[in-house]
Amino acid sequence: MKELTLKDLQLCSLEILKDVHNFCESEHLHYSLAYGTLLGAVRHKGFIPWDDDVDIYMPRPDYEKFFKAFNSCNNVAVHESESYIAFGRVCDVKKTIVKTTLPWTKSKNLGVWIDVFPIDGIGDEKNVFSQTILELDELFNKQLAVRRSLPSLFSQLTPTRMLKQVCRKIKYCSLNINEINQKIKETCLMHPYESTNYCSQLACPGNKDKEFFKKSFFEEYVELEFEGKKLKAVKDWDAVLKMNFSDYMQLPPIDQRVAHSSDHTKFYWKEK
Repeated sequence: MKELTLKDLQLCSLEILKDVHNFCESEHLHYSLAYGTLLGAVRHKGFIPWDDDVDIYMPRPDYEKFFKAFNSCNNVAVHESESYIAFGRVCDVKKTIVKTTLPWTKSKNLGVWIDVFPIDGIGDEKNVFSQTILELDELFNKQLAVRRSLPSLFSQLTPTRMLKQVCRKIKYCSLNINEINQKIKETCLMHPYESTNYCSQLACPGNKDKEFFKKSFFEEYVELEFEGKKLKAVKDWDAVLKMNFSDYMQLPPIDQRVAHSSDHTKFYWKEK
């Protein structure tokens, strides 16, 4: 099979994103570009040149409605209940396939994906929120460790990598990934979204406690240009980007301009 280039991967991701956008528009569901995708829209009017993925936010009520109702000829929505991770993805099933050493779902024949992060309610006190993020970060690190131990031992592995994989399986054999993810989900849903004043992305707490949002951020949306397409973003995208990236218009050093998944995940065109 032929591996996708970075440009191929971006174009496939864009097609999925357009599909999600069209569905959300037709069903009156809220979503917003997120993380590097939002930054790309503002700074580059499209993909960050070296970025290889697409991220969006959805308020939890819209998120659950989306994963129950999404229907497409080309893409499939994978809810976290069908996965080893705590957030959802929308995956191409027609043109591409993924090979990864970091399994995230039991489903087969899935290809390029975009990440869909639920936005959940949180308490009003920042110090309590910070403690919650620390607890979630510990759970996330356990989840990641177990995921790394899941792949079988392959004869293609070098002796050194084979030994590391054996050690992982021994070290993490007592941990149950479903129980870990259930604890993450319970923590995410501790404060019902409808009854809170603040919210955050809790399912994958990579930015620690930076994302302490007023819930009003997710009540008003604007359109931003992304690769020639008008897509949705929270109205106060500037505040969101400053929380995540500080001086977000400043390009990072050259050695940090790297793709996210190239070390553990490869995408290929399906053979016709």
